[in-house]
Amino acid sequence: MKKTFTFEFEEERPNSLSYELSLEDDERLESRVENGAPILYLNRSAMLTMAKILIKIAKGAHSEQFHIHLRKDFRDDGPDALTIMLYPDSPKEN
Repeated sequence: MKKTFTFEFEEERPNSLSYELSLEDDERLESRVENGAPILYLNRSAMLTMAKILIKIAKGAHSEQFHIHLRKDFRDDGPDALTIMLYPDSPKEN
């Protein structure tokens, strides 16, 4: 069975990004490092929110090294959960 995902958005100023949460207020996003690997735990609502954020970064007018800090459950008052950074080709080594 084929499914379709359509997402339209207004392009914002370069190097800014906003996102909307569901009306149900049920996004769940957590991150952990397990056995040396970063793991994201997301419910379905959070996966849709994350997909929209990634589409906006990929299709927007963001410069190299644009980044966004996401907090637990996408809430402003939660602890840091994830940083997403845009690179031109591959991450730079420290």
